[in-house]
Amino acid sequence: MLGLHFVSPGLLEKEHGKTFSRLFEIRHSGDYDDFAYCDKEMVAEFTPKAEAFISKIKEILKEGQN
Repeated sequence: MLGLHFVSPGLLEKEHGKTFSRLFEIRHSGDYDDFAYCDKEMVAEFTPKAEAFISKIKEILKEGQN
């Protein structure tokens, strides 16, 4: 739904959609798989991407209030 409502119309960049999808997969794995693997490199890779995604969502929300 994120892709349909935010990426396709151009509100979010494709990279943000990919980041969200990958982080969702990781979280889902942590919830439902027997073992979830997350190392320091993975955290270092996704932290700035997640922060950029959150910043963009905040920007979209601000624009929606105007």
